[in-house]
Amino acid sequence: MDERTWTVGELAAASGLSVRVLRHWDEVGIVRPGRTTSGHRRYGGPDITRLYRALALRRTGLGLEAIGAALDERSPDATAVLQDHLERLETEIERSVRLRDRLRAALDGDGSVMSVISAMTMVDGYVHGYRAEEGARLADQAEALEALLHRDTAFPTGSHVLEVGCGVGAQTTVIARRSPGAHITAIDISADSLAQARRRVRAAGLAAGVTFRRLDVHDLPDDGLGPVDHVVVCFVLEHLSDPLDVLRTLRAALRPGGTITVIEGDHASTDFTPDSAAARTAIDCQVVLQRQAGGDPMIGGRLGELLSAAGFADVTTSPREVRVDDAGAADAFVLRTFTAMIAGVREPAVAAGLTTPEAFDAGIADLRRTAEPGGTFRYTFTRAGGCAP
Repeated sequence: MDERTWTVGELAAASGLSVRVLRHWDEVGIVRPGRTTSGHRRYGGPDITRLYRALALRRTGLGLEAIGAALDERSPDATAVLQDHLERLETEIERSVRLRDRLRAALDGDGSVMSVISAMTMVDGYVHGYRAEEGARLADQAEALEALLHRDTAFPTGSHVLEVGCGVGAQTTVIARRSPGAHITAIDISADSLAQARRRVRAAGLAAGVTFRRLDVHDLPDDGLGPVDHVVVCFVLEHLSDPLDVLRTLRAALRPGGTITVIEGDHASTDFTPDSAAARTAIDCQVVLQRQAGGDPMIGGRLGELLSAAGFADVTTSPREVRVDDAGAADAFVLRTFTAMIAGVREPAVAAGLTTPEAFDAGIADLRRTAEPGGTFRYTFTRAGGCAP
């Protein structure tokens, strides 16, 4: 007896999915039924089982690409996809709890609209946010600045490197590529960022030397890490309200004689032509928002004193100036890195009453003009280091 099969219309009526959705799922490989000689879809028992599993995964909030990977039992990433999604759900729950608590505190306080706006826009403590555009900007930044900031990055074969606040893995790929024999543990508190970082490192062919963990820097030292020989912190301290305490925590996580490398920028060093009050006001919006979130966008100039105060020995600092006066660098740094960063705070800046849409947009337009012929742009990063006594 032939196995019972169902038409796409019958399955649509039974599952609650539209015929259009089932056809799309066929096209993208979620559930691909057999075909009759005339080309009509016919769903058999295994197809129904796969559809049931797909619907169950869909109810957890997974996207189609992730559902397809999880359903493919031949894929080594099936469990990782589900683990990433679980971490992402936990992050969203934690974020919702933080937002609830901050809103409650704001309403129990003065109850003003401004305090509520501040609670809503600053809940993550990361002024740039976690949009896809920010991930692309971080990748552009890492590419544009690799030679400047990492020309002396090379950790020994067999050493254990801890990267703190790896984000979407933009710096992770640079570190791994320049230290092929080292083992890197990259940590971050955002499950979504870690998922992106894993994909980025896999795409670069560097996954064998990198382990990712969802871990808050404030929870260090962590016994699960094992001995740490080197710590790398890129563009993280600027977002923290307690950078000195975090540096002390990182010193405790290092083995005696282990090293730390810290890289941060300093917005106070920004200089450009043609000069523009509107552009500087737009930059100031980002500075104010970051400070309201507890960070310090000028921290690059203080790295040496912070490392010394945290108890590190043999502290060194190395200013790295970006000097842009040619079209290639202008596009990579001025437009896709710095200006993109400032443009990313438009909505919270306007919502907080720091500027108007028209004034902010005028400032961004003037920043873009510095990348045109005749324009110049300068910005100084600091790379600092030390060792644990």
